Amino acid sequence: MPYENEEEELSLLDVFNVLWHRKLLIIFLTVIFAAGSLIYAFTAPFIYRAQCRIMPPSGNSGGIAGFAAQLGGLADFIGLPTRATTGQVLVGILQGDSVVDAIIDKFNLMEELSMDIRLNARAAVLGNLEAQEDTKSGIITVAYLDKDPQKAADLANAFVDELQKKLQELSVTDATQRRTFFENQLIQAQQELTEAEDVMKNYQKDSGIIAFESQAQSLLSSISSLKNQIAAKNVQISSMQSYARSDNPKLRLAKSELEAMNKELRRLEEEQMQVDSSRNKRIISGDMLSSIGQIPELGIEYQRYVRQLRFATAKYELMLRQYENARLSEANDLSTISIIDHATPPDYKYLPRRGRICIIGTGAGGCLGIFLAFLFEHLKAVKKQRRYAHNDNEDYDDDD
Repeated sequence: MPYENEEEELSLLDVFNVLWHRKLLIIFLTVIFAAGSLIYAFTAPFIYRAQCRIMPPSGNSGGIAGFAAQLGGLADFIGLPTRATTGQVLVGILQGDSVVDAIIDKFNLMEELSMDIRLNARAAVLGNLEAQEDTKSGIITVAYLDKDPQKAADLANAFVDELQKKLQELSVTDATQRRTFFENQLIQAQQELTEAEDVMKNYQKDSGIIAFESQAQSLLSSISSLKNQIAAKNVQISSMQSYARSDNPKLRLAKSELEAMNKELRRLEEEQMQVDSSRNKRIISGDMLSSIGQIPELGIEYQRYVRQLRFATAKYELMLRQYENARLSEANDLSTISIIDHATPPDYKYLPRRGRICIIGTGAGGCLGIFLAFLFEHLKAVKKQRRYAHNDNEDYDDDD
């Protein structure tokens, strides 16, 4: 009999003898398991699988694709790989508690599953959820298993919707922060530009200066031309006095013209020295400035207001360009997923797979029968060895 000596090796013939000796046990267990698996396969409810295929967001500057890399050592601590792809990050978010809790509350799954503990409900939902990324194409497949095909499709689509909402909550990126910053700066620059425009308008209204350069040039040109004419007329009179008498008609005419020019120059200067006492401001007669002596002061003051207005305008234009660039960057960086295929109610069962169940059940019964056959033979051999050892000890005592 086999197993008479534990140190002996089990030969192929011994194995065959054990199996043949325990053939009824092996056949019985195999038949029982085969019948049980067959009954289970034909009585188990059908499970349907509805799937939805999505494409991760394109581009990864400041987006979720670089989120894990930005965490550095913290990513290893929380169990997120530092080289995680966009699809892996999305799958991780999809299986997060916030998304699963939203699904549980939306479909009232705790009551349906008759569970009072949310942790158990999460485990049950995740057990029916399948989310995986295709490493070649990067497309993510989100599938859900349920007895009702319509509910399976609704749950798969609901997971994708909740993932999209979660991404929108997490989309506060660097671009969004830049856009918010430049938006506030743009509002401030617009206020400064409005104030500078109002100050310039009030200054032009009070002083009468619309275009300082042209007005100053007009004043200087008029007075300079008149002074040049007076100087020329003085030269002419001096020259005529050298050879003409005082009663010479031409000399008298030249003196009369010189007197008229001097009178016009005095009138022009007097008009430019008028001051509005009620406002204590300089005023303009026609297109002339207040006076020649005030031209430097007015020029500096006018240029100061112009410089403030130009600075406010340049700042507003700069902030406007930066704000538009930030808006475009935020639009390109927004973490949105593209749905390739929506989940639809499947028209075929996914589980149970009857043939596989029967094969596995029959094989399990046979393996269990073989294991028990060898176990029983081993126990039988051990019992026999103990009995032989006991008899040997009794014979030794009788000899003594």
